[in-house]
Amino acid sequence: MKKLVFTFKRIDHPAQDLAVKFHGFLMEQLDSDYVDYLHQQQTNPYATKVIQGKENTQWVVHLLTDDLEDKVFMTLLQIKEVSLNDLPKLSVEKVEIQELGTDKLLEIFNSEENQTYFSIIFETPTGFKSQGSYVIFPSMRLIFQSLMQKYGRLVENQPEIEEDTLDYLSEHSTITNYRLETSYFRVHRQRIPAFRGKLTFKVQGAKTLKAYVKMLLTFGEYSGLGMKTSLGMGGIKLEERKD
Repeated sequence: MKKLVFTFKRIDHPAQDLAVKFHGFLMEQLDSDYVDYLHQQQTNPYATKVIQGKENTQWVVHLLTDDLEDKVFMTLLQIKEVSLNDLPKLSVEKVEIQELGTDKLLEIFNSEENQTYFSIIFETPTGFKSQGSYVIFPSMRLIFQSLMQKYGRLVENQPEIEEDTLDYLSEHSTITNYRLETSYFRVHRQRIPAFRGKLTFKVQGAKTLKAYVKMLLTFGEYSGLGMKTSLGMGGIKLEERKD
């Protein structure tokens, strides 16, 4: 898996609208038949997000499978300018590349570290759908279900998750602190209810269980969490903890 961070001089435009426009630009870099193939997938093999800083804007692209990486990685590396519909041409100031391999994820899983508390920062609006309705407050079950589904489908090639494992994770994890606010993500004319902020939870159980949680969350920094991560929703970051 690869992460590409494109840095531009700050773009004075709503981050959510930029994320949707950048997604359109990304699709233009792919063959139309492959785009059709992506639209048929249960879980997209990429995730994107836009982060606004004081002086710059970053477009972050995560390529989650070797197949997609082969299709678009070198093309993306060569981008010097980006055209987004009605906006002026954007010049790329720099591109940074990071990598996360299955060997690193297994190293985390096999670690002797005994971390009990985990903090997730929801950098972009994050949301879930459950029983046909939008959910604007996270539960541990929804968080783990999303991460397990993405990991299973994209890394292990397993279409379904183990419900017993999901039950066990949910029962042994408790939210201990949160600072969340309602946030909406606009996709064209649709306004999707979501949330942003920070959440801390505690995992009780064996080291193996805690290591599995750490592995899933590390993967989640690349895959995103919840719905519409390909369009810019669900961008998360783990806060470093020493406890």
